[in-house]
Amino acid sequence: MQIKNRVNVKIKSIAFGGEGVTRVNNLVVFVAFAAPGDELEVEIVQRKKKFARAEIVKIIKPSEGRIEPLCRYYGHCGGCCYQHMKYEMQLAVKKKQVIDAFEKIGGIAAPPVHEIIASPKIYHYRGKAQLHAAQEADGQKLGFMDVSGADVVNIERCEIVDETINEKIEILRRDKLSEERGEGGYTIWSGVCGVRTEKKETIARVVKEKDFLVPQEGFFQANLYLTDRLVDEVCRAAAVEKIDTLVDAYCGSGLFSVLLSPFARNVIGIEQDDKAIECAWLNSSRAGVKNIDFLCGRVEKILPGVFLSAKNKTNVILLDPPRTGCGPSVLQAIAFSRPRKIVYVSCNPATQARDVKYLTGQGYELTALLPLDMFAQTQHVEVIGVLEAER
Repeated sequence: MQIKNRVNVKIKSIAFGGEGVTRVNNLVVFVAFAAPGDELEVEIVQRKKKFARAEIVKIIKPSEGRIEPLCRYYGHCGGCCYQHMKYEMQLAVKKKQVIDAFEKIGGIAAPPVHEIIASPKIYHYRGKAQLHAAQEADGQKLGFMDVSGADVVNIERCEIVDETINEKIEILRRDKLSEERGEGGYTIWSGVCGVRTEKKETIARVVKEKDFLVPQEGFFQANLYLTDRLVDEVCRAAAVEKIDTLVDAYCGSGLFSVLLSPFARNVIGIEQDDKAIECAWLNSSRAGVKNIDFLCGRVEKILPGVFLSAKNKTNVILLDPPRTGCGPSVLQAIAFSRPRKIVYVSCNPATQARDVKYLTGQGYELTALLPLDMFAQTQHVEVIGVLEAER
């Protein structure tokens, strides 16, 4: 198939991952930094058998949803890809992407997707930044990877992180401080400096008026202004009349375990990061919670034994896995043990839809999908999925 290097196109939609979608001679073409409704002149920069990629040469007629991005590095930095769209359009795009993922990957017609919950703040909402450092002839570059993932964009500030992080970036660049240095760069958290516990540095976070400690290099929900709502929705989703045992797989530092503990007789948290487990024990103790047992190890290895040895039947399991989703042995163990309800939290609707497809094939019904925009201005979206065992 022959297509010109430069063509005029109209963008129909935005694919999962953030690129605009159009067709040229029936070939799907992906265009970065496009908006639905854009009429563009584009240049084809990559051709594959089933698709091509193009870059914008000229905006002939902008979409009604197109706006000027706030960030000076936008288009070069790989951190954001939706700043050129009005926020209402971003939300609509993300909801459609969740629907598409569960239709195409999950094989579910008309998936039960609720209205997406917007972020209270669409800029300066992130509580953590991971910056890369690169040494060059004229000095050190400090910033985020570029859109190609091959180079570091040297930045002075980021528009989606909390302003206290920008203040720390300024100090870091000026004084070349190293106390927050991580492997390959710097991990910077919002707010005050870390807290020392048993000679190890942890970060203090507050959710639902409770204090949580997190390892310096550990995971915690990124959106400072939407995490409380996320917890509320997870608690609401997990609620059943009586929970004997609730399993919190991939529990991290125990955020959900601690806040779900009032709803269950017993809670079991599983996490492979030993530093996170140490924080989880501290967090439950500081909160005065006594009905949680934390287990350190890979969920794939521990979960089957937990199901077999639990003193009471597991009624609810909470899944909050990495972007890669759950391993086959985890899904098989769940299907075998058959808890009454599964609450599946994910920042990757594609792998979530894949896992849900397996579970619906094992006698579970997908009853709700609730997207939350935990990552405004980026291509990512958080989704709470609820599955219930068919009677």
